[in-house]
Amino acid sequence: MNDIIILGAGGLGLEIAWLIEEINEEKKTWNLIGFMDPHPGVQGKNFLDYPVLGGYSLIEKFQDAHYVIAFGDPRLRETVIEQNKTKINKWANLYSPTVRVHKSHRIGTGVVIGRYTDLTVGCRLGNFAMLNIHVVLGHNVIIGDYSIISPNVTINGGAKIGSVCSVGANAFVRDVTIGDYVSVGASSCVVKDVESDCVVAGVPARVIHKGKPFHSVTVSER
Repeated sequence: MNDIIILGAGGLGLEIAWLIEEINEEKKTWNLIGFMDPHPGVQGKNFLDYPVLGGYSLIEKFQDAHYVIAFGDPRLRETVIEQNKTKINKWANLYSPTVRVHKSHRIGTGVVIGRYTDLTVGCRLGNFAMLNIHVVLGHNVIIGDYSIISPNVTINGGAKIGSVCSVGANAFVRDVTIGDYVSVGASSCVVKDVESDCVVAGVPARVIHKGKPFHSVTVSER
């Protein structure tokens, strides 16, 4: 079994811990050592019987372990990885046993795919992208680096979603192009291309904010 550490001890970290347990039920693959998270509120605690080991300064102590990122804010995912990637030698790709990965897919490093997600053919997932549970991707969908697709999202074939994006739960994305650093609101219906650096929401989705989002978790907060 391979040692693995989860970066982030919030709710998504717990979900990924369960995903690791699910993978191990199918085939003993991972030895989950625990979480790393600098937030003072989680130090010394255990979640799902796995300890919070401490902050990222401990990475060098666990050079042989694999790592997986577990922050739901794509900008924070990018920041944490960029700050620590030179210290980490191994990133884990985690797929639920319920997911089928076709040979035509091109999947990057550190990708997580949750339960009952369905990818058809020719999809491309960038580094550190995450597909949560019950996501449907049509043919030739592209998801950029660090982007997160929330539960119950459907993305039509040919759609392109940029890097560091988030698509909220129950959203629908037609065969359109979405730029980088875009947030799509939950239950939105995206039927037109979306430029970079904005927030869209509604049915049909429209731009409700341009530039950096109103609220984005920072490294100091997490």
